[in-house]
Amino acid sequence: MIKLIKFCIVGVANTTITLLSFYLFNKILLINYLLSTVVSYSIGMLNSYILNKEWTFCDKDKRIVLQLIEFTMVNGVSLSLNLIIMHLLVSKLYVDTFLSQVFATGFSIISNYIGSKFIVFHSINESSN
Repeated sequence: MIKLIKFCIVGVANTTITLLSFYLFNKILLINYLLSTVVSYSIGMLNSYILNKEWTFCDKDKRIVLQLIEFTMVNGVSLSLNLIIMHLLVSKLYVDTFLSQVFATGFSIISNYIGSKFIVFHSINESSN
């Protein structure tokens, strides 16, 4: 339960970073909403990897490159879902890009937690927290 709470705290930080980055790229710099989504999601994802490895899961696994690849793959699934939702909301339903991003971001939380816990940071002894 403690890991889930920590994951949610990191998630709030990542979501804030992602949404602020998206707003900067899309609304201020006027970069296409799909490209803004990819760039801002990548920034949040890097922050997520670092905080979840060090704080949420207290992971000591030294195979950082392998973990980063696994983490990127798990997040790639979530990013793909995010992009599909963004496209549908913006291009088909004409919802504002930022509002669409807020909505689409909500879909990645559970899949990221499950993927992080069971695929990326699975080497942790669950009895430690």
